[in-house]
Amino acid sequence: MAEILNRSLAKSNALWKEANETILSGCQLYSKGPETHIQGVSPIYIDHGKGAHVWDPDGNEYIDYDMGLGPILLGYQYPAVDEAVMRQLHRGMGYSLVAPEEVEYAKLCCKYIPSAGKVRFLKTGSSATEAAVRIARAYTGRKHIVRGEYHGWHEWTTAAESVRQGGILPEVREFVHKFDYNDLDAVEAYFEKYKDGIAAVITEAVENDAPKPHFLEDLKELCHQHGALLIFDEVVNGFRFSIGGAQQFFGVTPDLSTFGKAAANGMPLSIVAGRKDIMEDVDPKVFISTTFGGDCLSLAAGIAVMHELESGEVNKAIWAKGKYLQDNFRKLAKDIDVPIDLYGYPCRMNLRYEDYEGKKDWLYNSIFMQESVKRGVLLGWNIFPCYSHTQEDLDFTLNVFEDAMKVYREALKSGHPETYMEGTPLKIVLG
Repeated sequence: MAEILNRSLAKSNALWKEANETILSGCQLYSKGPETHIQGVSPIYIDHGKGAHVWDPDGNEYIDYDMGLGPILLGYQYPAVDEAVMRQLHRGMGYSLVAPEEVEYAKLCCKYIPSAGKVRFLKTGSSATEAAVRIARAYTGRKHIVRGEYHGWHEWTTAAESVRQGGILPEVREFVHKFDYNDLDAVEAYFEKYKDGIAAVITEAVENDAPKPHFLEDLKELCHQHGALLIFDEVVNGFRFSIGGAQQFFGVTPDLSTFGKAAANGMPLSIVAGRKDIMEDVDPKVFISTTFGGDCLSLAAGIAVMHELESGEVNKAIWAKGKYLQDNFRKLAKDIDVPIDLYGYPCRMNLRYEDYEGKKDWLYNSIFMQESVKRGVLLGWNIFPCYSHTQEDLDFTLNVFEDAMKVYREALKSGHPETYMEGTPLKIVLG
C-alpha cells in the first residue's frame, strides 16, 4: 500500500493568492491552472524538476506524468540537452543576423520529418498552426478551414469554440468548422457545403482513440479530390510517436504539419513543415516572421533532442514504459473490478473514468486524481511516459494506482462519491 503523505501546500497557496492580484487568470496556460487539478490537495506550483520527478515550493516530491503538458520527452534536467543549451549560452542567445544553428536544425527536420520539404521555426504550437493555416489559405486561395479538436489559442481556431469568445470577430466563425476525429462523413459534408471553398483540413493524426481503418488515407484523398490541403497538427504527437511524428508511425504524409512541445525538451520551439512546392509557392505571399524564431538556445536544445532520437532507442524505451504501465493498469482494474481504463497509445495515454452503469462524470476523474496525488503521483489530462521514468517509478506508480482504484471503487459503491472529495473537483478548461 502506498503511503498517504502529510503535505503542506502553504507556499503554493500563498503564491496563487499573489498571482491573482498580478496575472491575468493567475497563470499563462489555462491547462496548468488549479482548476485542472484538485484544489486543496494538489500543488499549484512546481519549483523544480529532475528526471521524472518534480518538487513544489513546499518541498513535496511527486512522480510527474503530465511532463509540462507534453514538452518533457527526455526528462527534467536531461544532461545532453542542458549541456547543449549551456554551451550555446556561452556563445550567445541570439544575434543581429541569422545563426548557423537554424540551418543545422532545419536539415535535421527535413531529414526525419516526412512532410518537411522546407520548414519555418516559431516558439509555440499555436503559432505553428496559425502559420500552417495561413500557408494553406495562401496556396489554395480559399478561406474555409475544417478543424479537429484543439489547435491552439489564435483567432482562426478559437472562433470554432463556445467559450472565451471575447475579442473574436463574429465573421471569423463563418470560415472555421469543427469535426470529430474519425468522422469522415462530417468532413465530406463540409466539402459539399462549401464547394471549392475549403483551403485545408487540420487534425491530429491521432488523439487517444485509434484511427478507423484507412481513415487517415481516405482523409488525405478526400482533401486532394477537392483541391484542399491536409495538415497534421503534431504539436503533441511529434517526436513522441517517433522522430518523424505520428505521420511516420501511421505512414500517411500530410501536405503541411506542425510540431512543438517535445521538440526541445521544454525549451520553446515549434515548427511548421510543408511540401517543398507549397512552401516555395507561398514564399512571396505570406508574412511569417518572429524575432525569437531563431533563438539559439532553443535551437541548440532541438538539435540535441534530434540527436538523442536518431538511434530510435529513446522512442522504443518510452513506448515500452507506457506499455508496462498500461498492461499492468488494466490488469489491476480487472482484478479490483473498477471501471477505469488507461487507453490510447503507450507514448500518449489518457484515463477513462466511468461508474458501473457506464456514466462519465468529472467527479470520477477528480476522485482518482486526488487519491493519486495524495500518494505522490501527479496526473493531468494525459499520461506521458518520458525517457527518464525508471522501473522504480513505474512500479511505485502502479502501487499508487492500486490504492486509488480501491478508493474509487468504494466511492462508487457508496452511492455518494462526492463525499470522498477532500478538495475541489475538476472543471473543464479550454487550453
